[in-house]
Formats: sequence, C-alpha cells, structure tokens
Amino acid sequence: MSLMDGAPSPLQLTRSPRLDNALRLGWDAFSRTLAGAGAEDAARWLAARTGDPELRAVAEPLLLLALDPDPEEAAEALFALAELGEETDDDLLADTLWEGALDRAQSAADGDLVAEATRRLASLAERLDDPLAAAEFFIGFLNWRRQAGHSGDPEDVEEAFEQIVRLAIVDGAQKAAAEYQYRQIQFTRLLENEDERAVEGDWEVGSQPYEPWA
Repeated sequence: MSLMDGAPSPLQLTRSPRLDNALRLGWDAFSRTLAGAGAEDAARWLAARTGDPELRAVAEPLLLLALDPDPEEAAEALFALAELGEETDDDLLADTLWEGALDRAQSAADGDLVAEATRRLASLAERLDDPLAAAEFFIGFLNWRRQAGHSGDPEDVEEAFEQIVRLAIVDGAQKAAAEYQYRQIQFTRLLENEDERAVEGDWEVGSQPYEPWA
C-alpha cells in the first residue's frame, strides 16, 4: 500500500520519467523499475529529483545495496535512503522508500527495523490527516509480530497498541479504541509475568489477526 495513492503531489519531472512514474505506484512497481535502471542511473535520477547533485555519490552505493538479495542488507540501505528522502521533504519519495524498508525488514525478520519503518509510515499517514491509515500500519506491525518465529522489543508492541488507541479516538472509533486497550492490558499482563510470548510469537494463540475499524 502506498500512502500517496490518490494524494495530490507536485509534478516533478526528471530525465528518468519511468522512475518518476513508478514512484507513484508504490514500492513493488518502483523496486522493479529500480532494478531495471541500475544503481548508477537511479542515483543520477535521485540527485535530479531532489535538486542535490552531491546526493548522487551518497545514494549510489545505498541503491546498489537496496537491490541486494539479502533482505537485511537491503532493509538497512532502504532505511538510510528513506531518511534522505525525508530530509528533502519529498513525501512521495520517503513514503515509497519506507514502504520498501518495511517490506525488506519483514523478510529479514528484523523486529527493530520493522517497528521503526512502521512508525515512520504511520507518521506520514497522520501528516496527511488519515488516522485510519496510520493505525493500519501499527495493526500490521502487531499482526506481523504475532506470527510464529517473529520477535521484537515488547516496548514496540506496547507503543503500537497505544498509538492505535489514540488514533481510534482521533478517528471517532471509540469501540475500536476500547477493544485495543483491552488487548494491550492482556499483553501487558504477559509481559509482567515474564511470559516468553511477550517477546516472541503469538500472545493471543487461536485468535484471528487484528483488523482495523471500518
């Protein structure tokens, strides 16, 4: 999912219109176009898009790693590229790169990077005045974390619950806020009892994946 679908954004044309167009279609389309263009051309495109010629030298090795088949290497490179995108105030660029960082971090089962990419994407969604979309990122994180073999910092789970409750209240979804608050209480009890499920795997065995409110 791309936050920018249907959102107005300034038209920015570069010498690589294929990359510009793919950027608007989200990470899946952009990653395929990026692989076809190669790191050198993509770095040239990025420098032109941001209006910063010096960015080319910094971005090229990161773009090369972003295409690495090792998901952990790719996730860390995309993390750095997404931060560069944020620094240029290019929301579409940052959103797509954070989407890629999240995808690769999930493939690498890196709970810390998954949590951070989730926070960044949720922040972008909230800036676009879409609390439900922001909450969906945190709900997605909780569902990912509940899967077998996935682990992470319990504080990231607590924060995700807190943010979902807050965003539900902002969005007028009081029932959903109460439901997620109750789920957080259950998780906190496991954590206080030093239950291993608070660190790894599903803390609600047999329950369906969490869903956003309508």
